[in-house]
Amino acid sequence: MDRALDVLLAIKEHPLFVYCVIFGVSFFESFVLVGEFVPGAAFAFAAGFLASKGVLNIYIAVVCAICGAILADILGYYLGLMFYAKLVEKRFFSRYKNLIEKGEQFFKKHGGKSVFIGRFIGPFRPVVPFIAGSMLMRKDAFIFWAVLSGILWGISYLGIGYLFGNNIDLIISKLRSINLILGVFLLVSVLFYLWRRYR
Repeated sequence: MDRALDVLLAIKEHPLFVYCVIFGVSFFESFVLVGEFVPGAAFAFAAGFLASKGVLNIYIAVVCAICGAILADILGYYLGLMFYAKLVEKRFFSRYKNLIEKGEQFFKKHGGKSVFIGRFIGPFRPVVPFIAGSMLMRKDAFIFWAVLSGILWGISYLGIGYLFGNNIDLIISKLRSINLILGVFLLVSVLFYLWRRYR
């Protein structure tokens, strides 16, 4: 408990560093292939939760998350636009040939909307912008979908964490009530079973 309080105190005393981390995690979660290893959604939820407790400013945290996500998408797009052929031959990229092929199929099926949809589908999130660039998607259309999805992603994931934090006491009380009901139901079921068996 003391360690948790120490961590919260450190976060509150160094908010600029934490906002930079939020930006960085959001960026790398959406960056080409690297995003597959970054738990950005969970981190965004945690940031929203901390904001609900007054440790962070929710508006600044959301803006940092949005900016990181959008910037990664734009960079991924330009990497695909200019270096796709060279990069896919690299050893690191060749390991994910199957994922890249699925990303291409996904893009061909949904077109520009895949940039928006892919934002909310884990494996495709860091791949679709790269594919969009390689497929020569119009820049203005790409930026439109990237910005729209980035804003919605940042608001929704941090917002969920924020709402959860604001209502955690109510949620816990409801869970206790549910556990009590389930416990009573289980007890009655066991007693009924024993009564039927041994009467």
